[in-house]
Amino acid sequence: MLGNRSGYMLLLAELLSSLSISLAQRTPHENLVLADCGIGLGVNGGSTSREIMYYTGDVWTGNGLDTWKPNMMVNVPWSGSYPWGQAGGVTATLPNGDVFAVHIDRNIKDPDPAGDAWHKYELYKPLKCYSYHWDKVYQLDDGKWCSSAYVCNHRGAPYVKPGGDGSGGGGGGGGNTGCDEL
Repeated sequence: MLGNRSGYMLLLAELLSSLSISLAQRTPHENLVLADCGIGLGVNGGSTSREIMYYTGDVWTGNGLDTWKPNMMVNVPWSGSYPWGQAGGVTATLPNGDVFAVHIDRNIKDPDPAGDAWHKYELYKPLKCYSYHWDKVYQLDDGKWCSSAYVCNHRGAPYVKPGGDGSGGGGGGGGNTGCDEL
């Protein structure tokens, strides 16, 4: 009888440990921002860098246009063409080892769905990406401002007021700078 009890305890421990891993990977409120930084300061007035910014929750704080600091961020090197919408999409590895693949149709205008993003930790649950050009989403350490080009999430809208249900608002974009101008 004691042998069965320890076997059950071992099985229960294994189930609980796998449950905590699967719960840790479920991220219904995450946001991915595909951003262009230093717009107007790069070659021919383009951007100086392209960044993928990952937020475990909301991007905007709910206090006007203020945004939270991204939980993680990675630079997407220039490959000779604008990365958001290039043929074959773009992939990037975040500091925690998570790999995102993003496919965007750059012909889509704000604030409509423009593509999808997948990440290694939840391949079965893609994020919907929305064209959403908004100025001053985040300021880099060097002082350059980043503007969103696309916002990807599971919420049904590019901008959701913090604590919102996914139906709300925030306008169609700040500077509304076209992708070709970045």
